[in-house]
Amino acid sequence: MDTKRLRELRAGRRISLDELGNVIEKSKVSYSKKERGEVKFQPDEIIALSIFYNLSMEEINHIFFDGKLPIGK
Repeated sequence: MDTKRLRELRAGRRISLDELGNVIEKSKVSYSKKERGEVKFQPDEIIALSIFYNLSMEEINHIFFDGKLPIGK
């Protein structure tokens, strides 16, 4: 997982950890652990964040799956 890119998205839009916790329906602490890579995001959380940030499939693949999904191959 590209934790750096995920932090950049949050910082660039000045979004709080509380707000992102709400997006994935978890606490601020839980979201923070996931963003740092200590705990994995669940599929429904990845979808929620992808919608929230309006991410393309390529961005989702890069950020959450290290480019390992066979998209468009």
